[in-house]
Amino acid sequence: MAGLEREAGARGLRQRLRRFSNLSAALHNRDIRRLELVWGLAIAVEWAHFVALGVFAYDHGGASFVGLAGLVRLLPAGVLTPFASSLGDRMRRERMLLVLLVVESAALVGSGAAALADQRMLVLLLAAVIGVTSTLVRPAVESILPSLAHTPTELVASNGASSTFEGLGALGGPLIVGVTIGFIGAGGVFIAAGATLLGAVAVLATVNVPPPVNVGLHGSGLEGGRTAGIAGTIRTSLAGLHHVARDRWARVFMGLAGAQCFVRGCMNVLLVVAAFSLLHAGSSGVGYLNAALGVGGLAGAFGATMLSTKRLAAWFGAAIALWGIPIALLAPLSWIVPAMLCLVVVGAANAVEDVSLLTLLQRSCPYELLASVLGVLWGLAMTAVALGSIAAPAIDTALGARGALLAVGLILPVLALATSRFFSRADAALRPVEGLELVGGVPMFAPLSLVVKERVAAALVPVPVAAGKTVIRTGEPGDRFYIVKTGQFVIERGGVPVASAGRGDYFGEVALVKGVARTASVRADGDSSLYALGREAFVDAISGHPTAIAEAHRIAAERGPGS
Repeated sequence: MAGLEREAGARGLRQRLRRFSNLSAALHNRDIRRLELVWGLAIAVEWAHFVALGVFAYDHGGASFVGLAGLVRLLPAGVLTPFASSLGDRMRRERMLLVLLVVESAALVGSGAAALADQRMLVLLLAAVIGVTSTLVRPAVESILPSLAHTPTELVASNGASSTFEGLGALGGPLIVGVTIGFIGAGGVFIAAGATLLGAVAVLATVNVPPPVNVGLHGSGLEGGRTAGIAGTIRTSLAGLHHVARDRWARVFMGLAGAQCFVRGCMNVLLVVAAFSLLHAGSSGVGYLNAALGVGGLAGAFGATMLSTKRLAAWFGAAIALWGIPIALLAPLSWIVPAMLCLVVVGAANAVEDVSLLTLLQRSCPYELLASVLGVLWGLAMTAVALGSIAAPAIDTALGARGALLAVGLILPVLALATSRFFSRADAALRPVEGLELVGGVPMFAPLSLVVKERVAAALVPVPVAAGKTVIRTGEPGDRFYIVKTGQFVIERGGVPVASAGRGDYFGEVALVKGVARTASVRADGDSSLYALGREAFVDAISGHPTAIAEAHRIAAERGPGS
């Protein structure tokens, strides 16, 4: 029994180390690493602007002007993001991100000049621009990641890295402002933040995002995700909303995410109330409680990189429940230390929820609509946070501080329990496409992004082959590429066996790459099965990626004039 326990422990350790290596592999991907740096800088700038804007508003109009500044910063973003994000489905997403960062940088520098000139209404107007652009940066970055990741596990790890960088930015931005704003003022912070974004633009310019590939999309109406004219623009801008409305997975994921953001908006108010009236910790207590959320978020982000790709929906449901339970547990507390521990759990659950939700949407939504769908998510998030912030004072007045914490905290566990059966069904339905693992094992497909590999896997046609049957014959035109699913095949030239092929092996690529007839025959050595990929899909997959093309030609040269 002890031996079995040691073996199980060793197996668990190996699995954890393997998942940690997945994070390392994701960050060893040059383009993912640089995009994550851009993301971290953008988040730090967003928080720096948020803090400095609050200071500027309080100095120039008191608490009421702070509230107005927050509304102006959030509301346009919540309304416009679901529609404006569709630009990412009509143009190269990295170009859209570049434009957003440049516009936000200019708005920040303009805010700095306006602040130095005491033009408070201009600062407010530019805050709306910054709110919209910083919110649009999120779906832009998140919709690029699937083009850079190579496997489902790497995509999860990349999203976990994004959550980690977001946590670092959310801590670093306010911290830097706290140290510097006394010396350079809010205007100086705005200008420094604008200059920082220009640095992010320079990094983004070095990120190589593969062009979109339409494997299996010919005639589907989704080719390139672009439609011409005003009517096409309107259709594209509404495409994300339409997809969410008709896709049951997206509806439930979005609904639960919206509920979580509503609770977050309530917590923005209730944490202040709790710090003063329940925990008697004063203004410093507000900082400690929010810091506890940040610490939990960083820990959760690291843990989220190790999530199993097969049970992401289950993790999402668990995180939703754990988001609310610790909030309800705050209700009877009167000491800040256990309250902080509760909020560490909330922060960790928030990171797991973010990573699992984002990966589920990236995997379940058509790539051509991903920017639009993620725009709907962030528009919903901003609106829900605003509604929660408005509702919290009324809930506090009606139920008292402890009653409000209990009521708000129970919202998410109740919803998670009510939808618990959904999560297992979602995990079963959203598993990786059949054949994806075999596609990833083909050298010429290995350099391709996860998006393209999934399209290749979706375009595969299962072909059962009886023992002794010839699959391809010398002299025939080459119209298909094959990957062995099960069984064994014999490759012959001139009637003489020259090689064999088993599970994961492949053949038929030389005739497609070189445009020649088959010069070898392949027959089944027993009852077997293949995956077949048509010529057009094969060419589509490799034609947009120089490394894949080079690998295909290398293999063709090694294997001979045709097969």
